[in-house]
Amino acid sequence: MVKRALLVASLVILSAWAGMAATPTVPAGTVLDTKLSQTLSTAFNTQGQLFAAVLSEPVVVNGNQIVPAGATIRGRIGALSRPGRIKGAGKMLLVPETLAFPNGQTFTINAVLLYAYGAPGVRIANAEGVVQGPTGRMRDVKEVGIGIGGGGLLGTMIGGVHGAVIGGLIGGTAGLVDSFRRRGPDLSLPSGTELKFELNRQLVVNRPGAVEYKLSSR
Repeated sequence: MVKRALLVASLVILSAWAGMAATPTVPAGTVLDTKLSQTLSTAFNTQGQLFAAVLSEPVVVNGNQIVPAGATIRGRIGALSRPGRIKGAGKMLLVPETLAFPNGQTFTINAVLLYAYGAPGVRIANAEGVVQGPTGRMRDVKEVGIGIGGGGLLGTMIGGVHGAVIGGLIGGTAGLVDSFRRRGPDLSLPSGTELKFELNRQLVVNRPGAVEYKLSSR
């Protein structure tokens, strides 16, 4: 009786160990290559709104495809700020929350945005993954330059060299005031922008019916 009980206990332990060993796991630090499913912008989006990005490449661990291409990351805009009128740039924080497989399975994830490609003037501003848009500095410089040039030309026509200096100052000031009146360019992430997220924690695919796709079977 005792031997039988010990045998049953051993089988249970071995089964549990085998199940754990076979559980597909994606380690922390793995990069998820995705494409944004919709356009996001500081001009019309707000904090708390949802976003989605689809995996363009499968996630492979030890020769096994754990996460298939086509899985969808869903999350929220955790923070958002529009560019200022005098300085600053548009910023947005994308916070991934879940990863949904094509078969309907959904898993909670913790990840941070590393890179964004395909959106002009966009960069990752810090380790938290905040996306920053272009600044309006070059636009302001051009507008002031145009004002100086236009004012200088008009001043030359009216009062010669002295008039050119005065006209240039007036034109440059007008261009600077006009640039202060308007906001800088909004941050925009067009649909299809390539986003690379890095997992902060491992992803364990351990729900009932989880599938581990073998590359050799494709």
